Amino acid sequence: MQKAGGTTMRDTGEMPDSIPHQIVHFHHTHYDAVARGDKLTTVRWAEAVGVGPALFIFDGHPTAVPLRGHVTEVEPYPLAQFTAEHARQPPGTDMVEFAAALRRNYYPTMPSDAVVEVVVIAVEHPGAAAGTVSHG
Repeated sequence: MQKAGGTTMRDTGEMPDSIPHQIVHFHHTHYDAVARGDKLTTVRWAEAVGVGPALFIFDGHPTAVPLRGHVTEVEPYPLAQFTAEHARQPPGTDMVEFAAALRRNYYPTMPSDAVVEVVVIAVEHPGAAAGTVSHG
């Protein structure tokens, strides 16, 4: 497993204040799962996502507040060799259909020789009720 930059936030446990947050966009349907801490990975193509602090934004959600968190790992895989295990999907997942769904829903120009990245995320305050802001 490759780790961007050779170190993860899990390794250091620190979030430097001087590093600005990167913004990671999600489809609005993923808000509840990310907010609860249930969704821990996302598969990306041709996006500049790196290890470090992040602000998770949910496009098109009428009430979702941005969530602070971290990208803890970025793992690149050639799409042609991408497995259910790599994608953190159940064994037996049809990865041809998985790639087709990525194209259909998010990346219509993704070529067959693409390198996709499994982005591992952590939310700062998982379990907060969807649509609420934690003050504390």
